[in-house]
Amino acid sequence: MENKNKKIINRDGRCYRRQPVFSRTENSFSEKKVSVSFGFINIKVILIFLLAATGCVYLSFVNGSAVKGYQIKSIEKEISDLQKENERLKINEAELNSLQHIEEESKNLINMSESSQQLVYIEESGPVALK
Repeated sequence: MENKNKKIINRDGRCYRRQPVFSRTENSFSEKKVSVSFGFINIKVILIFLLAATGCVYLSFVNGSAVKGYQIKSIEKEISDLQKENERLKINEAELNSLQHIEEESKNLINMSESSQQLVYIEESGPVALK
């Protein structure tokens, strides 16, 4: 009985096992070869699956690094633009705070004008306030 259930492996990687089968037409048991697939076929499928999975992981890493590179480049460009804008605003601030600009604006907005008369300053030699 042990010899009947013994597995036989062929070169194509398939395993055949003899299995008792009941035949209704003959009312008797007979042996039938049952094929069990394993070996090279399964190894090939596993290797193809692992190769595809490795390829997908590699593509996701490459895509992720490309996206990060694009984000870094856009942030660097934004920083550069903000630095240029900051320099422009500093120059504008210096121009607006200059004495010449303040003088021109006071003449235009408040209608101030330069005095045509000569100013005379009085000097006090004694105490300013009385007791």
